[in-house]
Amino acid sequence: MLETQKVARREEVIRRTSIGTPKKLTPATPGLSSQISTVMIEPILEADNEYDIDSEDKGIERSCWQYAAEIHKYYLDIEVPHHPLPLVAHVDVNTKMRSILVDWLVDVHYKYNLLEQTLHIAVNLIDRHLEKNLTLPRARLQLVGITALFIASKYEEIYPPEAADFVKITDNAYTLSEMFQMEDELLSSIGYRVTVPTAFQFMNRFLKASKTVNTKTHLLANYLIDRCLQEYKMLRYPPSMIAAAGVYHARMQMNVVPTWSACVEYHSTYSVAAMRLCIKDMQEMMESAAAGVAKSSKLTAVTRKFSKEKFQGVSKLPLRFPVDHE
Repeated sequence: MLETQKVARREEVIRRTSIGTPKKLTPATPGLSSQISTVMIEPILEADNEYDIDSEDKGIERSCWQYAAEIHKYYLDIEVPHHPLPLVAHVDVNTKMRSILVDWLVDVHYKYNLLEQTLHIAVNLIDRHLEKNLTLPRARLQLVGITALFIASKYEEIYPPEAADFVKITDNAYTLSEMFQMEDELLSSIGYRVTVPTAFQFMNRFLKASKTVNTKTHLLANYLIDRCLQEYKMLRYPPSMIAAAGVYHARMQMNVVPTWSACVEYHSTYSVAAMRLCIKDMQEMMESAAAGVAKSSKLTAVTRKFSKEKFQGVSKLPLRFPVDHE
């Protein structure tokens, strides 16, 4: 019973706290679980750290700033095991089908005004389920997608849409019974592990580390990492690198100087050189979209979403990329 309480407390802290410290530029810290008691969680602080970005939140009652460092380390440690490559050997579902599904889910996500984290968790659930079900027929792919969004919304949203709403949005292609059955199958296939690190969480941390205060820069970074959700080739990179490259690109596009600092490198654990291939692939992805390639393949949902006034039209900004990624 005691161990169950410990795990539950740890999961709650991780779910409700922003993330924050590196996995490889500081000495190893004790495991999070070893810091937990049934009375309180002892914080792990990095005293006299010139790259501290958490203590500034001391005055925010629910910031849990004391735990941000260990939580971020934990997320960095577990991101690879929970980052799938689902279609390497899939029998009936290909990368194009996955891209079309994610594009459609972005529209559904926007229609129901869901949180950004909800979308990123949903796509992760889809990919992890596909990785465990290599013979899933393509006819059930949309059912997997809408069920993943249903699960993610229940997990993240205060007032999630009703199950019937998700069935209706498929034009009643599936029944409530089928969706509930898929919910059981999906959760079982991922070991009931819904808490996973996402590029959106890492992005917020790295923007904070880079001291980015301009709202448009935040939105542009968000646009870039959402576009990466649609592109299967971007799954070769862990969420933390996608987030870091997105922040790098956004600051460069907005002509923020410096584009990359020692502080954000410390917290992300990535130098610009280490992100070179990811930066290059992200550049090619955005250039293709600007040239109309994405439109011809019907992957327009993210671009349309971020072209709206709510997102300051960041998807319509002219592209500026570095000449040399070396």
